[in-house]
Amino acid sequence: MNNSLRFASTILIGTFSLFFGLPGQAVESLPLNNGVYSLAPMLERVTPAIVKITTEKDNTLVSPFEQNKKPSAPEVGLGSGVIVDANQGLIITNAHVVNQSKVIVVTLKSGRRYLGKLIGEDDGFDIAVIKINAPNLTSLPFGDSDQLLVGDFVAAIGSPFGLTETVTSGVISALNRSEPKIEGYQSFIQTDTSINPGNSGGALVNMKGELIGINTALVSPLLGNVGIGFAIPSNMVKSVSKQLVQYGKVERGVLGVIAQDITASLADALNLKTDKGAVVTTIIPSSPADKAGLKISDIILSLDDKPVHSSEQLRNSLGMMRPGTAIKLAISRNGETKTIEAMVGDPQKMAKQRETPFINGLQLQDFKELENDDTFLTGILVTGVGETCPGALAGLQPGDVIIRANQKEVLSVKDLEGVLQSKPKQLLLQVSRSNTGLFVVIEQDSANG
Repeated sequence: MNNSLRFASTILIGTFSLFFGLPGQAVESLPLNNGVYSLAPMLERVTPAIVKITTEKDNTLVSPFEQNKKPSAPEVGLGSGVIVDANQGLIITNAHVVNQSKVIVVTLKSGRRYLGKLIGEDDGFDIAVIKINAPNLTSLPFGDSDQLLVGDFVAAIGSPFGLTETVTSGVISALNRSEPKIEGYQSFIQTDTSINPGNSGGALVNMKGELIGINTALVSPLLGNVGIGFAIPSNMVKSVSKQLVQYGKVERGVLGVIAQDITASLADALNLKTDKGAVVTTIIPSSPADKAGLKISDIILSLDDKPVHSSEQLRNSLGMMRPGTAIKLAISRNGETKTIEAMVGDPQKMAKQRETPFINGLQLQDFKELENDDTFLTGILVTGVGETCPGALAGLQPGDVIIRANQKEVLSVKDLEGVLQSKPKQLLLQVSRSNTGLFVVIEQDSANG
C-alpha cells in the first residue's frame, strides 16, 4: 500500500495528534475557548478545507514477458489535500500523491466523497492541482511564507495513516532548506510539528489560520516522526499552482547563469563586502544573462526586489517564472550596487541554440602553452570527443589543439563560434597533434546528424 511516503533517507509525510503547550506570551495571544487558551477556534475555521485523498493506481498492464501472469491488484495510496478555491473546487496536494493514478477520491470533513479530476502536476516542485464538483466548500486563504520566522508557531493538518482531520502543532525550525535533496526545486520550511506518512499534501498553517506550506516529507530512520518535517512554502505553492490551473503545466524559466553560495572564506578571498546573495560563476553565451550584461563574479542580491539568500533560492525563483517574463536584478559589482533588467529565457530554446553544428559532442577549452622553442602554442584544446559526434567521425582526438578554422586563426572557443556564425557548409580545421600538424574536415551532412 502506498501511504504517500518519500524515501531518500527522507519519508514523505503524515501527522500525529498531539498539542504541545505554548509559552506564556504565545498562549496569551490565542483565543479563549470556554475560558481556556486554545487553537480550537482557529481550527474550526480551517479543518473543513482539509481533505483526505485516496488514489488507485493502475497495475493491470503487464509486459510481454509476463502475459501468463495474473494482473496484480490495484495499488491504493493515501494522502491529504487543501481546498484553495471553494467556487471552482480546486484542491492542492503533492504530485507524488496523485501521479499515475487512474482514480482519485476526495473525502471532505463531512464525510462526503467525490471523484477528483487532475488539472495538472509538476514533479519538479511536487505540486498537483485536482478539481471536484461539490457545493458549499470551504477554502483556505494563502499566507505569505516570505514573512515567516524561525520560532513561529504552526499547526499541521492532514490524514496520517488515513486518520482524517488530525492536527499537530509545533514551531518553524528552519527556513530555506535545500537539503536533503527530495525534489528538483525546493526551499523547504522545516518544522518540528509531528508529521507522518499520509500527511503528504496537507496544510501547514499559522496561528491566523492561513496556509503557509504544503506538508511534503519527513526525515526519519523509521516510518514515524522524529521532529524533522518539511513543507513547501506557500508562495512557491501559489505560483506553481497558478500555472497548473492556467496552463496545465509549469514552464520553467532560466537566466543562463550558474551561481554559488557565498561562504565566509569565499567572501574573504574575493574581497567581497557582503556574504549575502549568490555569486555568478558561469554565464552561458547568448543567454538572457549574457545579453543583459551580467558578468562572472557579479553578486546577485535580489530578484524583483526580493532578497536572494542562496543560489538554490535563485534557481527556484527563476524556475517558477514563465519564459518571457521581464525581471529586475540588483547586483553588486566591484563593490558597487547596480540594477540590471533581463528577460527570463526558455531552457529548451537555449539548449537548441547551444547545439552548434560541427562541434556538437566536443569538449573544448582555451589553450596556451610554452613550446620547446620558446614560442607559445595558442588555440583550442579538445578535451573530450563523443563517440558518434561529427568531430569523432572526422578524426578529432582528445589532446588535439585547433589553431585555425576555415583558414582563420582561432585563439579561443569564442573565436571558433564566431567562424561558425557564418553557417559554413563544411569546417576545415588545422590541428596540432603531438607536435605534428594536420587538417581535419567536418562535413555538413555529419554535422547535421
